[in-house]
Amino acid sequence: MNYEWLTLVPLAQTAITLSVSGFALLVIFMAVGGYGGYQSGIRNILTIALWSIIAYITCVQGGNALVDLVNRFWENSPRIVAFAVGSDANAVARLDPLIQAGFQVPLFFRFVAFIVLVMFGFFFNRKAAWKGPASKEPLGKPLGLFVGALTALIWTNASVVFWGEFKASGGSGFDNPVTNVLNTLPDVSLLLPSLIAVFFLILVILVAFYFPKVWKP
Repeated sequence: MNYEWLTLVPLAQTAITLSVSGFALLVIFMAVGGYGGYQSGIRNILTIALWSIIAYITCVQGGNALVDLVNRFWENSPRIVAFAVGSDANAVARLDPLIQAGFQVPLFFRFVAFIVLVMFGFFFNRKAAWKGPASKEPLGKPLGLFVGALTALIWTNASVVFWGEFKASGGSGFDNPVTNVLNTLPDVSLLLPSLIAVFFLILVILVAFYFPKVWKP
């Protein structure tokens, strides 16, 4: 009998290397979030999704844009007051910026603030007025799948962005499975605003057509 084929099958293997692309990992994370959202239904994860979006917009995508927004309101506040009292707003001089140009919100502060805002979502979700059984509406679970996947995508991309900024600022010395995953995952910052817009469009449609049922458990 020929036993040469046995040489092709190792009897003992010290390590197994699994190679997964960043896109595949992202799909896996979204699938896990989508599954959780499908099981819970949109009612039971809506608050978490809303706070996650707020955290992403303010701490990840709009950290410095928030500074610009504060400056614009401050600079134009005399004109706003003049307009409110019926005076000529154009005749009023603008103020100097409240926050100096080039100011960067510290990465650590944005990271901690993101986590805190997401935790707010879990806290307020416990007694949200719109919570209810997952099977109450026919579209509850399918929409929960979308919202769950979107929430997982927000958390994942926030981690990728924070890690990328940390490395760009000179951070190094970390080599472990978590950082390897973060280095592999793609940055989908350009895609997320469109998905968030779709989320709010769906929310507006649901409120418009099912407003009497939104507050019923």
